Amino acid sequence: MPSTLSAQEPGPAVLQFVEHGAYPEAEGIASAELPAAALPTLLNSLGEARENVKSEIRSLSREVAPDVDGWIAQAKQLQADIARSTAIAQEIVRQADVGKNLQAHVDDASSKADLLENELAFNETLSTTLAHVQDIYALLEGAQDAAVGRTLQAVEKLEAADIAIAHLGEFENTRAVGLLRNHASELKAAIIEDANESWNALVYVNPSARHITIKDELPREPPISINTVIDALTRLDALKPAIARFYKVFNDIVLNPYLLMSRDLTVAKISIDGDGIEVSGVTTDVSIPTLLTGLSDVLEYLGTRLPPAISIPLSEILMPSINSRLLSGWLEPAIPLSLEGMQSFEQVLGHVLNLADNVEDLGWSGKSELVSWVERTPRTWLAKRREAALAATRRQILNGLSERRVVERVETQTVQRGEVVVTGDQGNEDWNAAWDNGGGPANSSTKRPQQAEDDQEASAWGLDDGEGQVAGQNSNKPDEAGDAGDDAWGWDDADEGKQSTAASPTTNRNQRPNVNGDKDHTDTLERELTLKETYTVTAVPDGIMEIVQQVISDAEALGGSSFSQSPAAPATNGLYTLPTLVLAMYRATASTYYSKCDAGNMLTYNDSGRLSDQLRDFVQQQARKDQSSDSSSDVKLSNRLKLDADMKSLDAFGKRAYTKEMEAQRTILQDLLDGAQGFSNCTIHPFAAECENAVAMTVDRIREVQRQWRDVLSQSALLQALGSLLLTATSKIMIDIEDMSDISEEESKQLKHFCEAMNKLSDLFMQAGPEGQPRDMTGVYCPNWFKFQYLAEILDSSLADIKYLWTEGELKLEFEAEELIDLIEALFAESEYRRRAIGDIRRSSIVR
Repeated sequence: MPSTLSAQEPGPAVLQFVEHGAYPEAEGIASAELPAAALPTLLNSLGEARENVKSEIRSLSREVAPDVDGWIAQAKQLQADIARSTAIAQEIVRQADVGKNLQAHVDDASSKADLLENELAFNETLSTTLAHVQDIYALLEGAQDAAVGRTLQAVEKLEAADIAIAHLGEFENTRAVGLLRNHASELKAAIIEDANESWNALVYVNPSARHITIKDELPREPPISINTVIDALTRLDALKPAIARFYKVFNDIVLNPYLLMSRDLTVAKISIDGDGIEVSGVTTDVSIPTLLTGLSDVLEYLGTRLPPAISIPLSEILMPSINSRLLSGWLEPAIPLSLEGMQSFEQVLGHVLNLADNVEDLGWSGKSELVSWVERTPRTWLAKRREAALAATRRQILNGLSERRVVERVETQTVQRGEVVVTGDQGNEDWNAAWDNGGGPANSSTKRPQQAEDDQEASAWGLDDGEGQVAGQNSNKPDEAGDAGDDAWGWDDADEGKQSTAASPTTNRNQRPNVNGDKDHTDTLERELTLKETYTVTAVPDGIMEIVQQVISDAEALGGSSFSQSPAAPATNGLYTLPTLVLAMYRATASTYYSKCDAGNMLTYNDSGRLSDQLRDFVQQQARKDQSSDSSSDVKLSNRLKLDADMKSLDAFGKRAYTKEMEAQRTILQDLLDGAQGFSNCTIHPFAAECENAVAMTVDRIREVQRQWRDVLSQSALLQALGSLLLTATSKIMIDIEDMSDISEEESKQLKHFCEAMNKLSDLFMQAGPEGQPRDMTGVYCPNWFKFQYLAEILDSSLADIKYLWTEGELKLEFEAEELIDLIEALFAESEYRRRAIGDIRRSSIVR
């Protein structure tokens, strides 16, 4: 419960709050109740405090009274100053209002004065303008009067009127001036029409009679000369349209019939008689000298009958048209392709230069274009020869593919008398020993290592490798990796019965290793062998060779003394480059044309090789011919011909075609054998049928390829290619069989059956022996053939037989030990006997 204050306690607290606004600090006083008895005491305390304050105020007032009186006096003085300033300001405002009124009166008077001055100036200008308008009207009237018979005077008055109208200034847009302009325009149109009428009378054109007459003067009163009309048209800006109309008419009536030959090989006949020129029928004389002579007469007629003011502007549009039609329609086609027509063409060039001189004498433009064409004649002739040669090449490729020819390839090689050269009288072992692959002996019965497919396709002939094998051999064989037919010619295979003719022996004192392995032969006699082989080509190589020889013959003749002054003589060096372009055209387009033929890639291979051989023979003949010549080396034909790169390109082009065809056939064979799915489940239906079909289709495909190629490739190249394809097929089959981890007895028999089906392809490689007996040459052309035969035997042999073939036979020559062990583990179940056999095989391989 709050405490109760005494009567004296609230007084100080209330006074403290009134004076200072502070609350009592004592909690007991702030929360105590104020008793009623304390109110009188509280009021007394407040009254006393008020009286004290009043006393303090009175005391202070008495002290500051003098200062307050001074302040009051200053305030009164300030009020008096303010009143005086207000009065002055009011006076100033009054005087300003009076000045404004006066200025308004001045401005009004000035405006009136300016208006009067402007009115006077306008009246003067109007008077002057009206006088000018009157003068202009008089000029127009005078021009209208002079338009009849005095055209030039009328034009002068009209020009003066136009100048005067242009100087009317601010009155230019008034209606009166507009009327004057309309009148001037109508008058100008009338004068132009009259001038054109005079022009048409002076230059009279009769289209129906195809006749044009150019007069110097019209017999009128007064006479009207052509110069007067031209001057009037020039000043009226109507000369260019008049020239354009005349050019069109002259072009239609004279130039087109004269410069364009009709279908019946005739041109217009031009007759010039005095002032007139006309087309009087046609003529069959379409020789260029006659044409240029007539054209020169036509230009001279225009240049002499027309004033320079007309003829020179006319030539600027006439000569470009004439030159264009003359060059494209007559001179360009007249350039002879052969050298026989070059002498007559020189006369044509002389007439062209005469025409250019006549044009210059007339003061016309157009000479530079004619002279420039004459100077470009060597380049133009060379370009035309190039186009003709390339066009002939395309035609030859297109037409020559339909004609097939059997050609013979004859090669001469020098061999040691002790060497074995494959002919029809030697056996298989001797044949294969004579032709090693890589510079050393290669006996097919002793060395057949397993290789990857790309490595197996190296040439069985080995001719690409050996500098010490065959002298003088040609390199036109595909040598890319993956081609078993790198040397398609084969050099006298024993199965072809090719001739082997021994020439006179010579003594060779250089020591070199014998291909059969003997290394110490000195003073060994050599002999030359001529090897022949036939193959099929198209007519394309011979046709292209004719084109090349003709170009070279022309280049040789053009560089001689008889054509030293010929206009085409500077093109001699360029002519030597055309064979390269012809051969490049053949390489660029051959694939497109040959692709439409059966065995097109093989034909490309044969034709490219044939063409390369012909070029090589041609170059060698020229080199032998130049050796006996006394000419300087820079003019000898063999030094100017740069065909080595082209022959290499042809060889490479043929090889690419051969490789492309071989790759395509290999891909087909691999795809067919992929249908067997690795020969897994080859005894289970329907997989057995799939395997059977895959092998059968592979055999049929190889036989089909043989039927396509046998009439195209040479026998050796055919066997090389077929051997490569057979290699692909047998390698694929062997890999699939060796990848089988478990081969049952039934699967073994079935796989043996598949191998026997492939073995039937050996009839493609049968050749006649020395005594006519048939010989199987499959192992020569298919490097893994013997390994494939052994694989077939392994599939159908007992473990003892396999072990015997390894230890006592030649199985180790074809199979590696681990390779054979994998096959044994797949064919035979685990047993003590199998383990011992595998151990014996491993031990014997280490000993070997």
